[in-house]
Amino acid sequence: MTEGKLILRNVRKNIEDYLIYFLTLMISVSMFYAFNSIQSQPAFRDLDATKQLLSDQLGILLSALSVVVAVVLAFLILYANQFLLKRRKKELGIYTLLGMEKRKISRIFAGETLCVGVLSLLFGLLSGLLLSQGLSIVSLRLFAIDMSQFQVVFSMSALKKTIGCFALIFLIVMLLNVRTVSSVKLIDLLTAGRKNEVLVLKNKAAQIFLAVLSVLCIVSSGLLIQHYGILPSRENAWFQIAAVLLAAGTVLFFFSVSAVLLTAIQANKNLYLKGLNTFLSRQIGSKIKTDFLTMSVVCGLLTISICGISVGISSALTMNETSKAALPYDLNVFADADTTGETDIAAYLRSRDVDLGNYADCTAQISLYEAEITYGDLFEGQDVSLWRIDSAAPKAGVGVVSISDFNRALAVQEKPPVSLADHEFLLNCNYKGTLPYMDTFLQSCAELDLNGTILQPGRKTLLGETIWMTSVGNNDRGTLIVPDPVAASLAKDMNILLVQYQPGINTDEVLQKMIPIGLEWETLGYRYTEKIMLSSMYYGSCALLVFLCCYIGLVFLLICAALLSLKQLTETADNVYRYGLLQKLGTDRGLLSGALFWQVAIFFIAPLLPAGIFSAFGIGKITAIAEEFLNMHISANLGVTVWMFLIVYGGYFMATYLSCRQMVMEKQREELEI
Repeated sequence: MTEGKLILRNVRKNIEDYLIYFLTLMISVSMFYAFNSIQSQPAFRDLDATKQLLSDQLGILLSALSVVVAVVLAFLILYANQFLLKRRKKELGIYTLLGMEKRKISRIFAGETLCVGVLSLLFGLLSGLLLSQGLSIVSLRLFAIDMSQFQVVFSMSALKKTIGCFALIFLIVMLLNVRTVSSVKLIDLLTAGRKNEVLVLKNKAAQIFLAVLSVLCIVSSGLLIQHYGILPSRENAWFQIAAVLLAAGTVLFFFSVSAVLLTAIQANKNLYLKGLNTFLSRQIGSKIKTDFLTMSVVCGLLTISICGISVGISSALTMNETSKAALPYDLNVFADADTTGETDIAAYLRSRDVDLGNYADCTAQISLYEAEITYGDLFEGQDVSLWRIDSAAPKAGVGVVSISDFNRALAVQEKPPVSLADHEFLLNCNYKGTLPYMDTFLQSCAELDLNGTILQPGRKTLLGETIWMTSVGNNDRGTLIVPDPVAASLAKDMNILLVQYQPGINTDEVLQKMIPIGLEWETLGYRYTEKIMLSSMYYGSCALLVFLCCYIGLVFLLICAALLSLKQLTETADNVYRYGLLQKLGTDRGLLSGALFWQVAIFFIAPLLPAGIFSAFGIGKITAIAEEFLNMHISANLGVTVWMFLIVYGGYFMATYLSCRQMVMEKQREELEI
């Protein structure tokens, strides 16, 4: 039989061993191609300047991130390949016993790896082509691009990058296989499946010491991150130290705590001798020397995955909730009262060749005043826990708008006016970070002393209007609406021109004329915010965050599930004879299935529990950074993340258990037939 025929026959014969390996590689190739093909969508070539800048940044970040993902995927493939090689060691030992040269055996195994790799690459590219179209639709929505511009495309650059990356990985895999097969001894090939690994530490005191040390490392890392944050810098190396402590603590935790727990179970005779617990504990303990490294890696990747998916999805959902109401105008122009004094903003713009009469359908100029009352005064007596981006709010003066100006702003938005008596005030707030504290103040307030004028609440409910545009999500922390005479007695802080464009206006033409004015803000005191610019920056920023977080999270989640699945399938295949011995001794089939279920479940749950704890801490830190980046509060939403983990992680767990169970039962049937 030629080598080619032998390779094809072996692939067909061992298709069950290669199935999850093949599916994992196919999905990895698919995701790698899909995310790298986003920039090839033609709709991204006709974006405005702001979106184009963010789109270019997305492409750069995805390209850089793809290098990291490729390294991690290479680790997955190498790891999985080692277990598959171990699964086939007995077969390769028989080849050696029959006189086949190791060089030829190496070529056969390398050919099998190449065959599976090529098939996974082809099917992965086909599924990636389909996935990339769906991902393009999502990306267009995130960047708020008209869906009519969507086109089905094939990215040649993503194809070349994917083929080059995975070809290099498989070349490394084949070279390692040749080296491994050439150096291994015949006795090792024939007895690999029956060798138990020996615990490195048998001293109980040493095990307990390392367990305590691991907890201390993890706690110390958490304290350092709590104090210094999770952003590394050249000036401060404490984050790097915290990361090293966390990594070392996690490795020590899985190494020592697992050994301590097994020792404790064996010491409890009632538990140890119950059912098949003796067999189960030995099954787990037999692989502990390598399992603790695997668990440590999986725990770290799961932590990154949970944090990435949670923050990405929460950002996307928050974006959809807050974007619509925050941009009611097409253009706002601000004039600092200290610099410009009393000014007619529209007249000033005409002097700068920006005649809004040619563009605007409706305009109104309003004024913002600043009271001597601070937000801290309004929060007095409350248990306040502000978000990080609002840390300076208690010392800031509360904004004040006259009732006439407030109604002018509503008129520009085509909303009905509100009424207010001479001795009353209203409170407007549309920012979730301060809204509950403003509501508490309003409910408990009987009267308010505003620069010597006593005012009473005109109503006990907050208004939630957008009076002027500053940013999406963090627009109005709380503004007092007062009678005109009261506002006139206060110091003016800002004049604001509210503008709605005529239908069909070329907004880029207005924006190009406004750019020089905005650049002179510090000297002349005029600046502006524009709806399309804010929308582009907002959607583009969120798109960057969502894509990067979800890309990292999904890839790492897939890798974790595949690692654990491949490991359990391989170990079950190696230990089928042990389950057969239990069957011959008269063990009930239900007990065997239960022991196998718990063996798989423990390996899937063990890294997930500490990863969940790490993620609960990390999500808050990452969310705080994302809030500062987006200038908005992100409402945590773990529901989608939980469902995604149930589908992917839980799906791999069930598939692994059922495959292992089928493997054991088939072996038993074969022995009964014999």
